[in-house]
Amino acid sequence: MKSLKPSPALMLVIGFILGAAFMVLRPQQTIHAAAANSNDKFSMATVPVTTVGDGEAVFVLDHLTGVLRGGVISSQTGGFAYTYLRNVAADFQVNPATPEPKYSMVGGPIQLRASGGNQPANGVLYVAELTSGAVVAYGFSVPRGRGSAVPMELVRLDGFAFREAVGG
Repeated sequence: MKSLKPSPALMLVIGFILGAAFMVLRPQQTIHAAAANSNDKFSMATVPVTTVGDGEAVFVLDHLTGVLRGGVISSQTGGFAYTYLRNVAADFQVNPATPEPKYSMVGGPIQLRASGGNQPANGVLYVAELTSGAVVAYGFSVPRGRGSAVPMELVRLDGFAFREAVGG
């Protein structure tokens, strides 16, 4: 009796067809990317605000003053609805005599639990400073309602040391 042997070429074609069908029927995932850029005087990063339509917040850290400022642009008006402010130099205990502190900053996605009347953003900022050897995570909330003319405070969530502090 003659037995049927599967053809390698036929198996390859069937595999391609099944793989293509899986990719077409599988739901597509949305990709979100944060952006960051810096030089020796300032750093700039974007952070996701919500998962649905509100876009991003943008933050700028002035390395000379240690002041971090940011804003969330409104998808309805095209203007900045909320602004944020934080003196990160105080958080890192940067010595005012330090000629040029070395900061680095990036944003990343996270879903924090709501507390109080404000909804936390779906992202955080991570700021590192070289002479202190520390990284600090900052969160911010997005109030539901009208924009605010007064900058809101960024909240220090937590931090860790990535190296020993350097005297200076």
